[in-house]
Amino acid sequence: MSVFKLMRIVLLLSIFFVILLSTWMTEKRMAAWERPVLVTIYPIVADDMAETERFVRDIELGAFTEINDFFTREAGPYGFNVTPAMRFQLAEPSYETPPEPPQRHAFASIAWWSLKMRWWSWRKTWGDDLVTPDIQMFVLYHSVNGNNELGISVGMRKGRYGVVKAYAKRGLQKTNNVVFTHELLHVLGATDKYVMNTGEPIFPEGYAAPYRTPLFPQTHAEIMGGLIPVDPQTSRMQGSLEQCRIGKITAEEIGFLAQLQK
Repeated sequence: MSVFKLMRIVLLLSIFFVILLSTWMTEKRMAAWERPVLVTIYPIVADDMAETERFVRDIELGAFTEINDFFTREAGPYGFNVTPAMRFQLAEPSYETPPEPPQRHAFASIAWWSLKMRWWSWRKTWGDDLVTPDIQMFVLYHSVNGNNELGISVGMRKGRYGVVKAYAKRGLQKTNNVVFTHELLHVLGATDKYVMNTGEPIFPEGYAAPYRTPLFPQTHAEIMGGLIPVDPQTSRMQGSLEQCRIGKITAEEIGFLAQLQK
């Protein structure tokens, strides 16, 4: 092996090590909640409707204020103050949509999409003049007209990014923020707590108050469980973050319980 080739391998391994170390340090710091997590929000016009473009052009950071209110409220029972939990910065509106997540859950499809998504998200950071964020959240806005199902939203811890499908309607901003927060929590390390094929919350971890008496009806949704259980067979949709809670397992996954144990 030539000296030049050996040096190139060493250089690539060194870069890979630095990236891994940086990722690990960022994840540890976010889980410690020692300072606000910096989140860049990328508003994206995801269809060709004029009302969607107008909505995205007019969107302001104030639309996301209740997300910080939610984290402040939910951190309280775990014994510490995260005010604010997040520091948001808003990128310029865009028409470029990210790679679509795979419909199949095959490992190869997900791995290939993840690689494409990392490259795409890195290009977005490189192309703006904002402070380099801890987390990137790409919000794809769609017109309400004719859109009953927006498709899959995702949050990826390893890539530290989320892709949120949202409605371009001011009256649905609270609903959008529930989806945004759910995916943001995925990036922070939280896992889903509902049955994949039915959407029903899993007992007990997917219930906001799993040990209350009587158990039903529940009054709130566990944010990663998604729905509010009404009885053992049925659940209803929550309408805002005010109707959501961070349960004990989710709290442990994102580092809240570590603060309680200090």
